[in-house]
Amino acid sequence: MTIHIYGGALSPFVMRPVLAARAKGLDISPESYEAGIKSDAYRAMTPMAKMPLLVDGDFALPESQVIAEYLDAVLPGPKLLPEDAQEAARVRLIIRLADLNIVPHLGALFRGRDNPEGVAPAMAGLAEGLGFIAHFRKASDAFAVGDSFTLADAALIPLFFFFDAFARGMKTDALVAGQPGLAAWWAHVKATDLGARCVAEQAAGLKAMMGG
Repeated sequence: MTIHIYGGALSPFVMRPVLAARAKGLDISPESYEAGIKSDAYRAMTPMAKMPLLVDGDFALPESQVIAEYLDAVLPGPKLLPEDAQEAARVRLIIRLADLNIVPHLGALFRGRDNPEGVAPAMAGLAEGLGFIAHFRKASDAFAVGDSFTLADAALIPLFFFFDAFARGMKTDALVAGQPGLAAWWAHVKATDLGARCVAEQAAGLKAMMGG
């Protein structure tokens, strides 16, 4: 099986399915599409011309979470969605909450230099979003849900990278510290092989973007 995931390592959407693949035992890294994502060849596979894009033989699949779920279904290795219906629902809910309540506000922080008045509302939104996620975790959860890596961890790890990345200028690490359960989860997962590798790759991507 030859699988490619196109996109940049800084993107949390790209790293989500990359993490899912690695958790299943497929050692894969994101790739740049040689002709570019706005090229006719890329648009022929996905007219949205966005990343990530999975290519598995002649099968092309866009959308981060859809790709992650596809990889969980087709790859051998541990299941990343629990068999228990309620635990599976918690995984899906935490991913949904992150996409709705964390992603947009992180985007506002990225635009903070050009739109500084948007920073304070974004910080408030992030604090609220973290609270939503924390509410649906259990004190016994070592990972995002339960005691093993799931699709929820694959979604959250590349997002939480930015809480550390923005910490010096915006004190975003304090938002995580304000949710002790999530802070403990973050300390745990970023020390794992999967988490540490993801953080390092995103850090390298950020450095490259900043021209460092």
